[in-house]
Amino acid sequence: MLSSIIDLTHKITAQMPVFPGDPQVTFTQVNTITKSGYNISQVCFGTHTGTHVDVPHHALLSDSAVDSIPMDALVGWADVLDLSGKRLGKEITAADLDEFTDRIHEGARILLRTDWSNRFGEPEFFMDYPGISEGAAAWLNGRKVKTIAVEQPSVDIDGSSTTHKALLSTGTVIIESIANLHSLTQDRVYLVALPLNLVGMDGSPMRVIAIEGRNIDPPPL
Repeated sequence: MLSSIIDLTHKITAQMPVFPGDPQVTFTQVNTITKSGYNISQVCFGTHTGTHVDVPHHALLSDSAVDSIPMDALVGWADVLDLSGKRLGKEITAADLDEFTDRIHEGARILLRTDWSNRFGEPEFFMDYPGISEGAAAWLNGRKVKTIAVEQPSVDIDGSSTTHKALLSTGTVIIESIANLHSLTQDRVYLVALPLNLVGMDGSPMRVIAIEGRNIDPPPL
């Protein structure tokens, strides 16, 4: 079977929707070919724009920033947990995750499919999304999950930071607003999720891809 590459990243566009209170995205042309012989633009956005990573410095009194993320949390085999067929409540609970117990091992990278990314660009994307409950965070921490990626804009709801703090305090890397999990055909994929190497920053937009196929032979991370 030939391998295929699926882009799991929302495109960054000028004036794109952002989490309420976050900086707007702006593109400004600084030089043009007719003026200077080349095009150069200035791009301004917040550290949690679109598909992005959260690190301890985002929600904790911690110096652990984007440039200190272990690379093996961002690159390696990942398990896709499909909750898209479930009627989810306001939060994803430990009971929702229990059916995947046999698949999740210490150090797992998890892509949590809810199909919420299909609402990206709509007003309700940032409203009424299912967060991750304290119990579900404890479920993930109990299994020492290395990375958790969600299609929702946050793992917390109602302005809380409880789940962020619970996961980030154990070193779990959080990826939010991941896209296109409905395009995956396998429940285990090879994940590549790379943020900008921003020194000291609390988060960063990412380019995230998944590689499917049985004939790939990446490093054993």
